[in-house]
Amino acid sequence: MTAVILGVVAGGLAWIRWLDPHTPIPVTRRCRMAVLAGGIAGSLPVWYLTGTGDYLAKLLLAVIWGCFLLACITDVAICQVYNFVWWISGAAALVLLWLRCRLPHTFSLPGASNGTDGIEAMGAILVVPGSMVALAAFCVLQLLLFARLYGLADCYAFCVCALVECAYGAGMREYLMHMLLAVVLLLPIQAVKRNLNRYGNLKKPVPFLPYITISFYLVFFLKYFGRTVV
Repeated sequence: MTAVILGVVAGGLAWIRWLDPHTPIPVTRRCRMAVLAGGIAGSLPVWYLTGTGDYLAKLLLAVIWGCFLLACITDVAICQVYNFVWWISGAAALVLLWLRCRLPHTFSLPGASNGTDGIEAMGAILVVPGSMVALAAFCVLQLLLFARLYGLADCYAFCVCALVECAYGAGMREYLMHMLLAVVLLLPIQAVKRNLNRYGNLKKPVPFLPYITISFYLVFFLKYFGRTVV
């Protein structure tokens, strides 16, 4: 899956060079090392959430994670995220959610086996109507309310993350925890860099996508890793 993730990043950068040749995106050695580390780290939840099978789910999650790494690169380099990143990752997340709603028995979730016990364990985090309502409410809040606080790209990122989180049994609590974690990561780092004023606001805007991406990763660790089904 690491190869798929890195392939998405490389393909996306090539597409951007063709699409917008007058806006070069510098990819330094430090950036390459960070992307390689992100690709390797991103493959861990992909394998954990999908088990030994479910190759379509693996592919969809790898594509989504590759899109987020690509968004981080462009956000840091040129403070811009191209919309095709959200079209691809959003479509992959929607397919993943649709599969989880229509064919939940095809997913090998943590703590599930092939027998009756596995089906019961999987049923503990299947997508339910209430989850869909919370997902819709969260996306509406992002686009109508939070879009005024940060950029649309960040709102799209949170919405795509919520789609994936919903596919694996998350609800409004996890969506809000994700947002809180992103801010908790942002503020101390910016405080160390002396980029906060006396009121706790940023003196100078900074790319928010890396914080959203890292906190998205942490949400999955906190919810799924080291335990069975929550």
